[in-house]
This record gives sequence, structure tokens and C-alpha cells, in this order.
Amino acid sequence: MRFQVTYPSGTRHEVQLARTLVVLGRDPTCDVVLNDTKCSRRHAVVEDRPEGLLVRDCGSANGIRVNDSRVHTAILRPGDTLRLGDVTVTLMVEIGETVVVAPLDLEPLAMPASTGPPVSAPAPAVPRSLASPNRSRHSRPSRPLTVTLLVASWALATPASVVAALWTPARLGAGAVGWAAAAGASLLLAALGTVMVFGLGSLAPWARKLQIVLAALGMLACPFALAAATILLYLLRPDVKASFEPHGPADAAPGAKAAEPTFALSILAMMLLGAFVTATAVWLLRPAR
Repeated sequence: MRFQVTYPSGTRHEVQLARTLVVLGRDPTCDVVLNDTKCSRRHAVVEDRPEGLLVRDCGSANGIRVNDSRVHTAILRPGDTLRLGDVTVTLMVEIGETVVVAPLDLEPLAMPASTGPPVSAPAPAVPRSLASPNRSRHSRPSRPLTVTLLVASWALATPASVVAALWTPARLGAGAVGWAAAAGASLLLAALGTVMVFGLGSLAPWARKLQIVLAALGMLACPFALAAATILLYLLRPDVKASFEPHGPADAAPGAKAAEPTFALSILAMMLLGAFVTATAVWLLRPAR
């Protein structure tokens, strides 16, 4: 592998490594050390695979870009540029390197004019299967485990909230105004729950933003403050944000996948604790007979 590393100051140098896997990052133990504060200690890896050189984000804070497109994994071709923090890494063309081109991938070449200076031959075309991600079709990222838990929680909490909103005026013996307010609250809760189930279930970007707002407001509700804080912390993670992007990675990084069960169990435990505290408070405050 041969790379050209360029810094914002214009300083550049070339690195050539005879390896099948190269680690790029700020840590001195990396194969290609990047002296940039915006780069993570182990920012990305480039691996030589049968289909070509594969670059993969190692869960970095600022992500990686291939030819100005944010990606998690991508197949590189000679001349592609990687953006890691403020550093640009260019995959250099090796002398004598051969690129296999399928007949259907060849673009028709314009015939040079009969007069004038000679026209140099264009660079070999690259198979469409190895094109950069911004030219290929992305698969929709799989829904993370914790997001699935949030979808299920909204699906269960919505009817329960509607029942509670209608039960309260009946319990308090409210009049027509109280019942009208309860009916309006029930419709609002039902609509909100339906929207959140649909939005989070389809990984819509607006659903993540709305859930962040609701989690921030939920921190004001004492019984569920811990659950809301955990949800807010989870949704602000860069890998979770990438899952909600239209062209996000098809698969989460290994470190992100490992954190999913921890967040899911923590949120579930906090929700159950909040429900227990709420039920206990209602039981203690019930009117004496």
C-alpha cells in the first residue's frame, strides 16, 4: 500500500507499507501516524481484500470521508482521497498496477481530431462494483437493538398513557371540562406515540431529534429522569447518529455493537424503576376509604 499524507499547512509525505492491513490514527503505535488533534487514536484501518482495498472507520469521533462523502466502510481505488480530521490521505497509483475492467464498464471514448496535438489516453475505468460509495446504492442500515427497545416502549406506553389520561378524571370525579381536557390529552398522546413508533422504526432522522427533545423534557419527570438521561446519552453518540442518516453505514462498528446491549438493559432497568416508583406513589397517595 502506498499513501500520500497531506496536512492543512501543505506539508506532505509518502508512506509505503508492504502489509495487508494498515492502521491510521494519532497513536504512535499506528502504522500511519497522523499528527492531528481531530484524528482519533485509532481512526481507521485499510485492509487488502480480494475485491480491493477496504477502508473501515474504527469508531472515530469525527468519522471518515472518501472523496468528500461520509462513509463507514468503502472500497478504495487508486487516486481516492481519505479525509481523517484535517488530514488528507491519498491512495497512490503503483507503477505497473493493473486494473481489471469488465467490457460493460468501459465508457465509449471520443475519437481524437485528425489535427492538433495528440490526446493522451484516459485512465482505465473502474468496475461499478468497486466504485466509491457515493456512486453505489447503499443498503438501509439495520435498526440498533436500543432503538428497537425504544420503539417497543413507545408502542406499550402509548395505550397505557391514553388509559391513564382517561382514568384520572373518572377517579377525581371531574366535570365536563375535565373530561374534555382528558380527551384532548389522550388524542395528543396517541398521535405522539404513533409518530414515534413510525419514525424510530424507520430510522427517520427527525425521529432521533424529536426523541432527544422528549428525553431532555423527560429528565424533569423525577421517576423517569434516569431513563431519560440514559436515552439522551445514547442518542448523542456519533454511531447512533450515523444509523439515522439516509446514507449511513449498513453495519455498525464492532465497538458500537458491543455497547448496544449495555444501553438497552440500562434503559429498560431505568424504565422499570420509574414505573415502580410511580406505581408506589399512586398507591401511597390513594384516598383513604
